[in-house]
Amino acid sequence: MGGIKVAAAPVSWGVFEQTDEDDPLRLGPEVMLDQMAAAGYDGTELGPPGFFGSAPVMKERLAERGLSMVGSFMPMRFSRAEHIEEDLTWMGSVLDLLEAGRPDDVMPKAILADASLEPERMRWAGQIASHPEAALPEARFGTLIDSIHRAGELARARGFDPVLHFHAGSYCETASEIERVFEALDASIVGMCLDTGHALFGGADPLRLLEDYFESVRLIHLKDCDRDLLAEVCRSGGGMSEAWDRGVFCELGLGTAGLDPFLEALEAKGYEGWMTVEQDRFLKPRDTAEALLELHTRNRQWLAARGF
Repeated sequence: MGGIKVAAAPVSWGVFEQTDEDDPLRLGPEVMLDQMAAAGYDGTELGPPGFFGSAPVMKERLAERGLSMVGSFMPMRFSRAEHIEEDLTWMGSVLDLLEAGRPDDVMPKAILADASLEPERMRWAGQIASHPEAALPEARFGTLIDSIHRAGELARARGFDPVLHFHAGSYCETASEIERVFEALDASIVGMCLDTGHALFGGADPLRLLEDYFESVRLIHLKDCDRDLLAEVCRSGGGMSEAWDRGVFCELGLGTAGLDPFLEALEAKGYEGWMTVEQDRFLKPRDTAEALLELHTRNRQWLAARGF
């Protein structure tokens, strides 16, 4: 679709913010960027700040491959007043990197997220509705909203467009939590990053979210989700890390996310902007460089076959 460009993200290659730099399975930044370009993506998200190098190095690497810098995922402890100043200072340093390292006129999104750090949330991710003891204490909800607004205002003051990414393991995971948070947010300050996979992980319907919040949606994260596998993990008592390890976010078209109706609705509504294909994954010995290139080429071709 002419109004949509498609990006990739390092997390699809197993590179998370907390990934061990000495992981022997982890691809180097040059190889990863080569694969993104070869598979047909137009841009990438940042991944761990510094993974693609310093600002000048990143700018050169991206420009050489014709890739834009689309955004950076920035998890922060929004409901913890004692940490917010530290986290906002860190956020400013990431914005510095984005500003100096972007290779073209695309302004990256500031992708805000409540950090997935609280042990109770991580333990019961995917089944929060059955564990009210893991809910955000009421006294901290106002702090959560105020902190997200502060981060959004900081991003806007720097020329970035901030969006909130609801996320498994965070205090904005379930359908009711997503609704409550976005009803409390000022959409003129912070928009929505609609992640199809994380919506399903938390029990929300991506298509319903698109219908209800389309005017706020300013970035799409497209991922598939194997809800049968998720249910199996939940029944066994596994948490968020086990779900990731077992591949709950699967290859596009192989899960139960119902991506075709979602994409049709996205087209019908005239969405224009970036769509980042993500397949959050922990690397396994079978994930050789050749296998990863084949996988992400298939993901891109699956989407291209649908006109994107």
